[in-house]
Amino acid sequence: MRMSPPLGLVLVAAVTLLASANANAETRLRIDSDTATSSSTTPTSSLSSSSSSTTTTTSSYRSGTKHDQMIAGMEATLLSLLGFNKRPNPQGQPYVPESLRKLHARQNSLGTADIAKPGIHARSANTVRSFPHIESDLDRKFQSPNRFRLSFDLSRIPNGETLQAAELSLTRVAVPDTEGEYKRGRVLVYDIIRPGVRGRSKPILRLIDSKVIDATKNATVNLDVQPAVVRWMENHQDNHGLLVHVTVALTRTREHVRLRRAADEHKDAWVVSRPMLYTYTDDGRYEMASADQIMDRRARRAALRKNRRKDGRENCRRHPLYVDFADVGWNDWIVAPPGYDAFYCHGDCPFPLADHLNSTNHAIVQTLVYSTKPSMVPKACCVPTALSSISMLYLDEENKVVLKNYQDMAVLGCGCR
Repeated sequence: MRMSPPLGLVLVAAVTLLASANANAETRLRIDSDTATSSSTTPTSSLSSSSSSTTTTTSSYRSGTKHDQMIAGMEATLLSLLGFNKRPNPQGQPYVPESLRKLHARQNSLGTADIAKPGIHARSANTVRSFPHIESDLDRKFQSPNRFRLSFDLSRIPNGETLQAAELSLTRVAVPDTEGEYKRGRVLVYDIIRPGVRGRSKPILRLIDSKVIDATKNATVNLDVQPAVVRWMENHQDNHGLLVHVTVALTRTREHVRLRRAADEHKDAWVVSRPMLYTYTDDGRYEMASADQIMDRRARRAALRKNRRKDGRENCRRHPLYVDFADVGWNDWIVAPPGYDAFYCHGDCPFPLADHLNSTNHAIVQTLVYSTKPSMVPKACCVPTALSSISMLYLDEENKVVLKNYQDMAVLGCGCR
């Protein structure tokens, strides 16, 4: 299923209406509260006034119930357009990886629904999910700081999404006193096909990626683990984790690549350094943008025109419209952005239609007919002709950080159609 351009505009309209509905609800709540206070301080003079008060209260209750149902319905529609079955209910304040924040900023600057991250071929992916290592009692069996099993629970990835790429991200601690050939090493990551049984069988491993490292550097190491994740998504019971092995001569007893939490390490410090698995998936909602479309969007951003006629009326053009997620109460699970510029199109489509009004041949003909016989056809309308994507960081039902790109959410250009 793909989201057509009108649905993006429906989403903007629905957010605006929901925010307005919430504001009206708060206003009515204050009015009802004032009325109740006034009624409590004024003695009832007759049975009729008491009956009238009861009727008013009942009517107000029914009206409030209908209003609540309307708000709930609008919110459900919004969530459905965004691809949610229900509203996420995050618990606590999660850590958002710096790499996701940078990717979010990069995606918003590009305005495309496709993930564009240097060093990884994400193809048509529009969703990035983060998965931290799940600590367990099995971790204690690995005594060496340079050999460790990592476990990730990917069972909540929706079945309808197609995996395009997956990478394991490992942080490092520089070892400055390492020199010469001894500072060189390698990080190897294996997919555990079958775990070993002590005294009976050895584990079956498959090497899926490796990287040469310099122990004097502390840059993050990213490894391609897509073959393992593909296998896990086909059958979650085959997910036995990843085995990471670091080979650096002078770091056999010292930790260079952060694989496990130190005994005296605070939880907040470990959250920043812990291994993370990122999946890049395509939810099938959007078409992959071509190079021409991306260049056209950039050109429109650089040259947005304002058209004002001599008679004071404005020709068809783009107008500002800011959608604030706090207004609809979503700021508790949407990490970034706090809102975005959606814009809208409004203005006149006069005869004859000028070239800068970005009109179709059909609109030109329709405007010509309207100028001679207004009763035969309506006037050409000012509508969006180019839309761009926005990137959102949010928390899912399990409090995991997700980056998702939504297509056709902001107006770039307007025209007469």
